[in-house]
Amino acid sequence: MKTASLALMCIEGVGPRMYKNLLAAFGTASAVFQQDKKTLLNAPGVTRGIANSIAGKTYEEELDHQLEWMEKNAANYVSLPDAAYPEILRHIYDAPPVLMYMGAFEKEDDIAFAVVGMRYPDDYGKQMCYKIAKGIAEKGICIVSGMAKGIDAISHQAALDTGARTIAVLGTSLDTVYPAENRHLFNKIKEKGVVCSETLIGQKQVPANFIRRNRIISGLSRGVVVAQAGTKSGSLVTALSANEQNRDVFAVPGNALKGRHTGCHRLIRLGAKIVENADDVLNEYPFLKERLSAQTNWILDASAKQDMNEQERSIIALLDKEGVHIDILLKNSNVARSELMTALLNLEIKGYITVKPGNYYIRNI
Repeated sequence: MKTASLALMCIEGVGPRMYKNLLAAFGTASAVFQQDKKTLLNAPGVTRGIANSIAGKTYEEELDHQLEWMEKNAANYVSLPDAAYPEILRHIYDAPPVLMYMGAFEKEDDIAFAVVGMRYPDDYGKQMCYKIAKGIAEKGICIVSGMAKGIDAISHQAALDTGARTIAVLGTSLDTVYPAENRHLFNKIKEKGVVCSETLIGQKQVPANFIRRNRIISGLSRGVVVAQAGTKSGSLVTALSANEQNRDVFAVPGNALKGRHTGCHRLIRLGAKIVENADDVLNEYPFLKERLSAQTNWILDASAKQDMNEQERSIIALLDKEGVHIDILLKNSNVARSELMTALLNLEIKGYITVKPGNYYIRNI
């Protein structure tokens, strides 16, 4: 049956490990429900309670509840065997058998970076988080985080501000927005990206769920940036998960006197790469340079696109918020100097770029 994976997760005692054991024993989730109790009990780890629930179909009421809630709330779910399941997540050791979500997963989400950190960052942490997340998002790359207060919320907002995609992985079920103050953010993310959770509707909300969701945040990402973290920050768990999943870990250094960066400094001592801007992350991935150079890297709103000709759009795609020297633009634009200067002048008049001393051109949008 199509809902077999979801039905299995509706049975008390079935988690990622038990799901994996059952599929190893019987091949598919559908095949599990075709077994009698005696056969089920011979599978590794299967308890009498799990066998009784499967054979006795006691899961059906809970399954109906999940499906009805999703239908009423424009939500959906994806299971491990599905082609639509995020490919990068599928290969972690304990991938969630089922993800409930609002919004839509896209193929482009396979190239994503997580930006995480503490719930109560200082001004420096906020600024660095926004700068790095926005710099990555401006390249059209998805930002993943956990929609918590502080760094998580800032990361998502940075992606939304650029029009890029963002994925929020909740530690609660989809019917519980936590913290409640992020409901507006929740609604914006599901319109522009994905809000997802492995916790089923109505399941008890426990602190352990927030710890477990961290492996999904890192599992959906090519690398994890810890923007600010103290010694006991939950984002360190995400970094640990990233390390176990063979993902890169990046950490933003800070003021050693304030004590709000000890977690990041610990990660750096353990081998995390120091990051001060988005390029420090993106330059670690040669394949991204090819991808970004083969397309317009920046996301422009419709009015800006209409206000530029094709040549101006291609030139502004070469600029960033830090500044690019005219010689670099000449080399990368493949147009004559006179044409380049004319295009730059038009972009400056329209307010899309600023010229700084030394012939450095900065993108304003």
